[in-house]
Amino acid sequence: MISKILLFVVFVSLLLLPTPRDAEAQRTEFTVPVQQMVGEEYRYFMDFLFFNKLAEGELRFSETDQPNIYHAELIGRTLGIASWLAGNRTQTYTSFMELTPDGSLRSIEHAANVDKRRWGKWRNTTRLHRYDYSQGRVYEEKAKQGVVYLKKEHDIPEGRPPVDMLTAFYNLRAGVYGPLLHGVNFLIPTYSSKGFMDIEIHVLTPEQQAKLKHFSSHGLLILAKVDPEIFETDSGNLYFWIDKEGVPARGIVEDIIGLGDVRGYIAEEVL
Repeated sequence: MISKILLFVVFVSLLLLPTPRDAEAQRTEFTVPVQQMVGEEYRYFMDFLFFNKLAEGELRFSETDQPNIYHAELIGRTLGIASWLAGNRTQTYTSFMELTPDGSLRSIEHAANVDKRRWGKWRNTTRLHRYDYSQGRVYEEKAKQGVVYLKKEHDIPEGRPPVDMLTAFYNLRAGVYGPLLHGVNFLIPTYSSKGFMDIEIHVLTPEQQAKLKHFSSHGLLILAKVDPEIFETDSGNLYFWIDKEGVPARGIVEDIIGLGDVRGYIAEEVL
C-alpha cells in the first residue's frame, strides 16, 4: 500500500516548483520542447496526515545512444517507519520511447519493477509492456523472482496507439495533445490491467485553481484521472501543478484507500 501511494505521489509530484509570480502571471501556455527536458533530474518527498517525508522519489529523462530514442525513469522508495512497515520497498518504473516525425513520443517498452523484503527475504515482481507498431500489437509479461508466469498480447486499436504513463507525461508537457492552457481537456489513450482506456486530463481554469489552497494561484494546475486500481485510490484523481518553465513541482493524490489525500512536493535541491 505504502509503495502504491509513493508511486502515485511521485507521479503527481513530478509537477510543481516555485515560480517568479510577475512573469508567470503573464504566461498562458506552458509547454516544454522534448529536447529541453533532456537531462532533467528531480527529487521529491511526500507527506500525509501528520507524517512528513514518508517516502522519496526521483524522476529522470535522458536521451539514449540511439537516435531519437529516450529513456524515462521514476523511482520511489519508502523512508523511516514507512520503510520498515513496507519491507524496504522500492518501485522503479522505466520507459523507452521514440520521437516520431510529427514530434510526439511513442512507447517502445515500459517496465514496472518492485523490490521488497518479506520475512527476511528479498522479493521481486516485474510487469513489462512492449509495443510493436509494425505488428500492431502490445505484449504484456508478468514475472516473480525473474520467472515469467503470465504472457498476453493485444491488438492496438486502429487510430489510437496507447502510450505508457511516463510517455504520456512527457507528451503532455511537450504539448503533443495540444497547448497546455487553462480550461482545456484531453483524452490520452493508454493500456492498463483493464485493457485499453483513456487517461483524462483537465486543465483547471484560474477560478477553479484559486479554490484549491494547496496550490499557488499562478502556474497551471491539472487534474488527471487514471485507473483507480493502479494506485489503490477510490477516485483515481490526482492534481499536479507546473510552473512557468513547465517544471513539475507539487501535487495531491486524492482518496488513497485507508489514508485519504497524500501530498507530494519537489525537494529544495536538484539531484
